[in-house]
Formats: sequence, C-alpha cells, structure tokens
Amino acid sequence: MKKHFQSINYIIFVQSLLATLWSLYYGFYGDPVVNIASGNLFDPANALLPCELCWYARILMYPIVLLSLVGILKKKSDYIWYIIPQVILWIALEIYHYLLQKTAITNSFTCTLANPCEALEVNYLWFITIPFLCLTAFLVILWACIYAIRKNNQHSYDDM
Repeated sequence: MKKHFQSINYIIFVQSLLATLWSLYYGFYGDPVVNIASGNLFDPANALLPCELCWYARILMYPIVLLSLVGILKKKSDYIWYIIPQVILWIALEIYHYLLQKTAITNSFTCTLANPCEALEVNYLWFITIPFLCLTAFLVILWACIYAIRKNNQHSYDDM
C-alpha cells in the first residue's frame, strides 16, 4: 500500500515540477517551439511576460512541488487533502482564462493593455494555449489525488 501511494506522490511531484519549469521557461525564454525553430533555445529577448491570471496559476503551482516533495520524503500522502481545494479552484480559474482567450467573454481582472489575459502568445494546433497547458497540469494533479483517495478507501474496506 505504501508503495502505491509513493508512486502517486511521484506523479504529483513530476507533474507540478514540469508545470513549474515550463512556466519559468515561458517567462524567461518564450515559446519553446518558436525558439527551437529559430535555433535560439535560451534567448531572453523572446520572453513572454505572464499576465495576471498566469501569475496566480504560478503562485499555486509552486507550493504543490514542495508539498509533494515532502510527501515523497516522508512517504505519506496526507498532503493531498491540502492541495485538492486549491487545485479545484485553479482548474476553474484556468477554464475562465482559456475562455477569455477563445471566446468573447469580458475580463474581470486588471490585466494591462500591454499584457492582456486574452492574448494568444501560444496557440498550438489552434486550441493548445498556455492556460490550456496549465489546466491540463492541474487536471493531472487532481486525477492523481482522487486516484490516491479512492485507492486508500478501497484498502480501508479491504481491512474490515
């Protein structure tokens, strides 16, 4: 049972770490696809300044890396209960942010004209944007948390 939860801890850790590193890459060096095509993988002139909603998503992704690392080191998964509420909140925020980019809904945040939340700085295959990537990361983390809880409940019933 502990081995099973340890693998869930690794899934959450790796997903949150990758999301953190990619957000930093976009912020410091810009779109990796464009950078690879131009041959300048680490050119700070291509950096994409995060909008207000992207900053909020970053603020809550970074602690998940630390919480899951502590879970790995302590071989526990009780931290999951601390990240589920924030992940659900940020899934809703990323859906809103994605809709801002892809539909005509009005923005209720204070994004600047120079850096609007509606800007499509990345648009792979006409639907994959930065908020979409962040939403996917949060959904993977939520899935891992729910999976761990369900497995824990199954083990609890098996012990009866």
